[in-house]
Amino acid sequence: MSNPTPDTAVLSVTGTATIRDHDEPPAPGVLSVKLVTKAGDVLAGVAVAATEADTPFELTVDATLAPQPNALRLWAMLRTDVGVWGTPDLITVREELVLSRVDG
Repeated sequence: MSNPTPDTAVLSVTGTATIRDHDEPPAPGVLSVKLVTKAGDVLAGVAVAATEADTPFELTVDATLAPQPNALRLWAMLRTDVGVWGTPDLITVREELVLSRVDG
């Protein structure tokens, strides 16, 4: 297999979503994560089963759509039967992805 050329390169963003102030998830759920531009355009998204407080994720995007990788942002939401946790604001890809309770 040959090395990708700049026209066929992909950018991968990996991380772990953590629930603030929980050693374990309040209930199994679905973690959704979106990779977005500063303007809010969605470049990639993923949904994974969340059964632990720390849930890994990976997003992959065409590198030509993300010429400034450090300017990319993340949005995340964990939906469970007992509530919703998420990122109220977009965070940079360099920040720790910590989810806070967003419903009453």
